[in-house]
Amino acid sequence: MAAPPLSFAGVYESLRIPTLRDLVFSAKAYLAAAVALFIGFSQGLEKPYWAVLTIYSVLTPPESGAIRSKAMFRLIGTLAGGVMMIGLTALFGDQLGILVTATIAVVTLATFLRQADRTPSNYLWFSTGITMAVIGLTNLMQPENVFAATTARVAEITLGILVVTAVDAMFWPRPMTPDFLDTMTKWRGDVQHWVLDALSLTAAQTSGDERRMALRQGLRDLTKAVGEIDGKAVQLPYDVVAVVPRRRQIDLVRRQTVSLIADLAGIEIWARSLRRDLLLHSHLGAVLDAVSDWVRESHAAGHSQAVSIATRGDALIADLQARRAALDPRDGRTTLTERGLITRLAAFVRDWSDLLLALRSVETGEALPRRLDVIARAARPVRSVDYLGAVLDILPMVLSMTSAAVLWYCTAWNAGGGALLFSLIGCVFLIGQGQVLRSSAGLMTWIITAFAFVFLYQFAILPRVTDFPVLIAVLGCLLLPAGLLMTMSMAGMLICVYVFSFLGLQDAYAGDFNQSLQTLNGSLVGLMIAIAWLHACNYDRGRFSVRRLVGAARQDVYDIARARHLPDPQRFLFLAIDRLALYFPAAELVADGKPLPRLRMIDDFAVGMNLMIIRAEAAHMPPVLAGKLEQVRREVARVYERHRFERPLLAAMRPAELGDDPRGDLSGDLPGEALLVLVDDALEEAARTDVHDHEHLLEALTGLYLALADIRSLPPGPIAS
Repeated sequence: MAAPPLSFAGVYESLRIPTLRDLVFSAKAYLAAAVALFIGFSQGLEKPYWAVLTIYSVLTPPESGAIRSKAMFRLIGTLAGGVMMIGLTALFGDQLGILVTATIAVVTLATFLRQADRTPSNYLWFSTGITMAVIGLTNLMQPENVFAATTARVAEITLGILVVTAVDAMFWPRPMTPDFLDTMTKWRGDVQHWVLDALSLTAAQTSGDERRMALRQGLRDLTKAVGEIDGKAVQLPYDVVAVVPRRRQIDLVRRQTVSLIADLAGIEIWARSLRRDLLLHSHLGAVLDAVSDWVRESHAAGHSQAVSIATRGDALIADLQARRAALDPRDGRTTLTERGLITRLAAFVRDWSDLLLALRSVETGEALPRRLDVIARAARPVRSVDYLGAVLDILPMVLSMTSAAVLWYCTAWNAGGGALLFSLIGCVFLIGQGQVLRSSAGLMTWIITAFAFVFLYQFAILPRVTDFPVLIAVLGCLLLPAGLLMTMSMAGMLICVYVFSFLGLQDAYAGDFNQSLQTLNGSLVGLMIAIAWLHACNYDRGRFSVRRLVGAARQDVYDIARARHLPDPQRFLFLAIDRLALYFPAAELVADGKPLPRLRMIDDFAVGMNLMIIRAEAAHMPPVLAGKLEQVRREVARVYERHRFERPLLAAMRPAELGDDPRGDLSGDLPGEALLVLVDDALEEAARTDVHDHEHLLEALTGLYLALADIRSLPPGPIAS
C-alpha cells in the first residue's frame, strides 16, 4: 500500500528529479510573485501577500487554458464573495452572533456547491466562500471595516490574477489542446485494441471468465476518459492556440465518448454469448473482419482524414444493416444474438466516425457537419451528483467552524477570529482528499514549517532588508523550492497556502511580535479543531461511493420497470455511463488496486436499456405476448426493489467469505432465476408470433436474457462490485 501523500514517507516517495516543465512552473510562479509584490509594495497596497497566494492557487494546473479559466473564476468568485459579505454586514452588522452564523451558513453553502460540482468550474464556489471567510471572519469585531477590507482584498487578488495571466502569456505558455488531442488519440488506440480483442470470438483463452474479466477491466480503464473530458471542457475554451475549441465541440466529444463506452458494453455482452458457438452464421466472420479492418484504418489515419474515414464508415454501416436484414430472426436464438451484435457494431461505427469528426473540428477549427452541429448544440453533459456525499464532505467543516465560533464566543479570545478562519482553511483544503488524515503528523509538520518561515521572514529578514531586489532574492530561497515541490506533492501547495495566508493576516511592512504570536496561536488552535473534526467525521469514502452508485444504478432500472412514463433513453444512457466512470475509481480504492471480477453495473446498464425497448414495444404486441412482457416488467421491478438498497459486497476483497463456491454467497435459490424463466418464456412467445415489424423487441428480449444469464454476476443479486 502506498504511503499517505502528506506523510514523511509519502512526500519522500513523490520526490523525483525535476523536469523542464517543473523548472518552468517554479520560475513562472516566482517571477509572477516578484512582479506582484513589486507593484503591491510600490503602490502601497495594504497586504500584497494575498496577490502571491492567488498566483500559487491559480497556477495549478500549469496549462494556460486552466490558468485563464481559474483566473476568471477566481475574479468572479472574489467579487461575489466581497459583495455578499458587504450585504451580510449591512443586514446584521450590529448583531455579532447572527452575523457569524450567517457568514458560516453562506460559506458552507458555497463549499457544498463546490463539492457537488465535479468540474473545474467549482473553483468559482471555492473562491466565493474563501473570500467571504477571509474578509468577514477577520473583521467580525469591526464590521465597519468590511467595505474597506473588501475593496483592498479585491484589488490585491485582482493584481495577482492579472500578473499571473500576463506572465503565463509572455513566458512559456503551455497550450493544452495538443495534449488533449494526444490523450484522445491514445484513448482511441486503447479502444481499437479492446474492440479487436472483443471481436476475436475464436481466440484461445484458458477460461471464458478470465477473458470476460480482462475485457471488463479494459472497459473500466476506458471510462476514465469521461472525467478527463469533464475537466478539459471547462478549460479548453480559454486555451492559447490559434483556433480555440468551443465548448459545444468538447461537449460533443464527451457525448460521443460516452456513447462509444455504451456501445462497447453492449458489444462485450453480445460477443461473449457468441464465442465458440459452432452454429454461427457463415457470414458473421466477414462482418467482424470488416469492422476490425475499418477500426485499424481509422486509428492509423488520425483526425486529418476523418471525413474519408466517416464516408467509408457510412458504407460499412449500410453493409452491416444489409447483412443484419438477411438474418431471419425466426431461425433461433443464435441468429437473434448475431443480429443484436451487428446492431451494436453499426452503432459503434457511427459513434466512432462522429468522434473522429468532432476531434477534427477541435484540432482544425473547421465547422462541424450540419447533423453533428445540431447534436453538439444539445449535447449538454448529464452528470451524476451525490448530494449526500457532498453533505458528508462539508460536515466536518461545519462542526469545526461552529466549535471555533463557540470557543470564541465563550472566551472572548482576541485570536478567536483567526481560529475560526483557519478552522475553515484547515478543512476546505483537505475535505475529499482520501488518505490525507492518515498522515496527521506530516500535515502538522508542513504547516508548522510554513509558520516557522513566516516568523523568520518577519523578524529576521524584513527588518534588515530595505532593498526590494534583495528581499525578493531572499524570498526566492523558499519560493523556488516550494514551486518545485508543488509539482510533485500536495505538501508544497500546503506550505505556500499557509505561508501567504499567515502573511496576509499580518502587517505587510512591519512585524508585530505580539500580533503574530496571537495569530499563530489562533491559527494552530483552528487547525487542531479542524483536524479533530476531520478525524471524527472520517469515513470510507470509496466504499460509500460504491454503495451509492450501485444503489443509484439499481434505482434507475427499478424506475424504468415501474414508471408510468418511460424515462428519456438518452438521459438514462449518459447517466449510467457517467456513474460507471465514477464507480470504477471508487471501487479500485476499496479493492486496493486488486482486480474487480464482478463488474456488475455493466449488466445493470444492459438490463435498463433493453427493458426500455421492451416497454416501448409492448403496447403494440398481441395480448398474450403483451401479458408475458408485463410479467417480465413486474418481476424486474420486484427483484430490483428487493436489492436496490442492499449493501454491495466486494467479493474480490473478501475471498474467505466466499469459500470454494465460484458463485460466492449466491448458492441455493439464486435471485433472478424466476426472472430468467419469464424472459425465456416471453422470448419463445415472441418467436412464435409474427413480429417482423417489431424485430427490435426480439433483440431486446435476447439482450435482456444475456444480461441476466451470467450466474456468477446476477444483476439484481447482492454481490455488486
